[in-house]
Amino acid sequence: MKRSKAYIAARRDAIVALLERKGQVGVAELADHFGVSTLTIRRDLDYLEEQHVLSRQYGTATLLNPLGRPSGSRQIRANKAIAREAAKHVNDGDCIFINASSTALSIISYITAQDVTVITNNAKALLLTERPNASIILTGGEIRPPKASMTGEFALECVKRITATKCFLGVTGLSPTYGLTSATAPEPAVNAMMLERSRVHVIVADSSKIGQTSSFQFGSTDEVDLLITDSGATDEQVEQLKEYGVSEVIRVDLGPSSMQLAEDEAELREP
Repeated sequence: MKRSKAYIAARRDAIVALLERKGQVGVAELADHFGVSTLTIRRDLDYLEEQHVLSRQYGTATLLNPLGRPSGSRQIRANKAIAREAAKHVNDGDCIFINASSTALSIISYITAQDVTVITNNAKALLLTERPNASIILTGGEIRPPKASMTGEFALECVKRITATKCFLGVTGLSPTYGLTSATAPEPAVNAMMLERSRVHVIVADSSKIGQTSSFQFGSTDEVDLLITDSGATDEQVEQLKEYGVSEVIRVDLGPSSMQLAEDEAELREP
């Protein structure tokens, strides 16, 4: 039986909660714990690895928490809350750019506005449930795993031909000094073109990204009309970003608590 998106998301959150308690868990152990196939668990772990929540080696998964960044479950809840808030800023008839960021891609699932056109260079948009209120256009281009981002001249030429109402861009780092940065070399050119070809620029980034700087810059803070982050961003960070040109900052509260995740896990184990 095909499971709902909410059920799958709850299982993945529960996997993270289990990893937070144990540190490392094997694929077979997870499959037995949740009563699903090892193939299903591997798909879950693929997703969580792409979110930089865990790493995988030799049939095991290990939780990541680099540089004091938020724990996995907190980061997932932050990204979901940010995506929900961002979707509220999509209006009827909007044409929007969404880059290869997983947080940005999640926005599509929460859009309630009608007659929306989404242009994205994230090939994983093909896996989303069809939404009658939104049309999705892929830029095309060279596919770069594991993120499935589409880059290169094909992607750039597509974006150049469009004038979007808004762009919703995820970042690897957001710094007052170095602006909007990415850790992946081919993606910044597409991100920069999306900024250039849209009227309103919305950045979606959890608080762990603020103050960080990655290798490849694609924009400056004074190009940001709205930053949507989570409540982990401090007043000092927000004020500094505004001093450097960010027009508006929204800090969202997180979703379910760790207690709720534990309840979800217990529910998933029930027959």
